[in-house]
Amino acid sequence: MRRLLVTCIALTTLACSPPETGKPAAPAAPAAPAAPAAPAGGASAPKSADAPAANPHATPTDPHATPAAAAAPTVRTPVDPKEVTPSGKVRDETIEGLKVSMPEEWTRKPGSNAMRLAELTLPGPGGEATLIVSRFAGGGGDAASNVNRWKTQFVTADGAPLTEAAVQSALRPPLTITRVDIRGTNVAPVMPGSPERYNEPNSRLLGVIVEGAGDPYFFKVVGSDKTLMVWEAAFTAFADSIAPAG
Repeated sequence: MRRLLVTCIALTTLACSPPETGKPAAPAAPAAPAAPAAPAGGASAPKSADAPAANPHATPTDPHATPAAAAAPTVRTPVDPKEVTPSGKVRDETIEGLKVSMPEEWTRKPGSNAMRLAELTLPGPGGEATLIVSRFAGGGGDAASNVNRWKTQFVTADGAPLTEAAVQSALRPPLTITRVDIRGTNVAPVMPGSPERYNEPNSRLLGVIVEGAGDPYFFKVVGSDKTLMVWEAAFTAFADSIAPAG
């Protein structure tokens, strides 16, 4: 009986004793790393530095898009178009060794560059047209080569190369006078050697090439057929009047 009581007391004492302080506690399990906090405003996490940022305002590329069209050819606005009735009156002028008779309605101006001897303004319903008188040191080619070159500056209404021109030559010693009349769409270069060209339907070229007095003279006007039709007869008379001065 005494032995049983002692055993009970011992068990009770062991159960109520505090844990041993000298024995280290078992290490805690490592905590899982916390996920990075999302940027303010709900924005997504930054992308890798290798990936370029997309432009949210960029226009998507259309794989079926066609290239931009080339700039349209140049069409000049008519200058001061007005109805004109030739009076038939003429005045005599001298142009660099040649004498001519021209309609009083034609206005003469000095040449705008060294190769132009004079510029004559012809008024008309299709707008003003400028008759340029030029001469080139060393010649500038004979009449036939210049007529062929002028034809390349025109095409037909459907865009085909122009093959016809009205050409008349007259021998008035010591001069040979060649008159040229070309109609069609003017597609001459805007400036010599320029890729930009005019595109002017219903245009006309009236020209005169004068040979036999040294370097040839070139009289050339390109403009609306409506204006040059007014002066067709006067231009023929003008060409017939050309003669050496003095």
